[in-house]
Amino acid sequence: MIGGLIAGILVIIILLALIGIGWDTFVSGVKEGVDKVGITPIMQGFVNGAREIVENATRSVISN
Repeated sequence: MIGGLIAGILVIIILLALIGIGWDTFVSGVKEGVDKVGITPIMQGFVNGAREIVENATRSVISN
């Protein structure tokens, strides 16, 4: 329950960020942040999963 709520909030925040700054700027910012922190396999999976969710949501919004 809590995990789903957190995931929903993150998706909303990411979508709002994408609308405000654009996809390329967002992805490059995430990549720079991950490079600074150092990426672990868990974080890589999270970033890839989030990217897929955002891409699918963006396609849905654009197609409607």
